Amino acid sequence: MKKLLLLPLALAVLLTGCAGRGDKEPEESAAAAHQVAPLTLSEEEGALLDLIAGTDGEYGLYACSMGEDLTGCTIEVLSWSDGAWQTLAEGGLSSSTSEELRLGIVLSGSKITVNFQDGGSKYSYAPQVEGMDRSLETGRSWVWMDAPQELVPGQRVPLYLEVYDSGSGIRSAALPDTFTDAGQLNSYDRAYAVALTPAG
Repeated sequence: MKKLLLLPLALAVLLTGCAGRGDKEPEESAAAAHQVAPLTLSEEEGALLDLIAGTDGEYGLYACSMGEDLTGCTIEVLSWSDGAWQTLAEGGLSSSTSEELRLGIVLSGSKITVNFQDGGSKYSYAPQVEGMDRSLETGRSWVWMDAPQELVPGQRVPLYLEVYDSGSGIRSAALPDTFTDAGQLNSYDRAYAVALTPAG
């Protein structure tokens, strides 16, 4: 139980530590004004997070640069049902006091914890997800967003996708393509995702 409580705390510490880095060139910062991208941890930070997460820990860390004309964002935990994404839980910021947002997504059993930080403010929510079974060795495929994605007001950007199929084989999921492919999503027994939607 202590391990499960320590992981979100460690993520919050790491998100705070990564927030103050100013190692980007001016041209790179301008080009990244409206995007979400995986956060790169130092070797020491990665080792610390792996130590706290343990062998069962899965997590994704992201940095979101919203620019002045994006007023906030919503971060949702989603389930694919009846041919569309349904919101299981959500959190977000209606207006941003900072152009930089840090996100941490932690998978633990049937729970998805979403931690996010805007400037000095930190938020978190952790819904139980019925039907999620990360102990399966077959019939499950998952993928984290691993490349920067442009932010467009009103358009969801998937950060994590997990799919299940009890058939003879499972088609691997890919981001962002599978997230918007209703035909492929309908072919699975069930699917879950975490997505970010910017507001303009």
